[in-house]
Amino acid sequence: MRINKKIRALIKQRGLTFTYVADKSGIQFKKFSRMMTSRQKIGTDEYERICTVLGVAPGYFFEEKFLENKKGAS
Repeated sequence: MRINKKIRALIKQRGLTFTYVADKSGIQFKKFSRMMTSRQKIGTDEYERICTVLGVAPGYFFEEKFLENKKGAS
């Protein structure tokens, strides 16, 4: 699963919106939307800010734990 899809899944799971995460991470909404739909790459700095807003470590989306949580949620 691509990183942007994992981020989108966590945003949805937590009941947040793209607008909220974009605003709190200091990323313009249009740019954030493009990143979440794979039309623009997510830069390292932006990725770190998004993780901070979501309250997860940058390695979270690469851990097996994330994949296990999603399997159980299906």
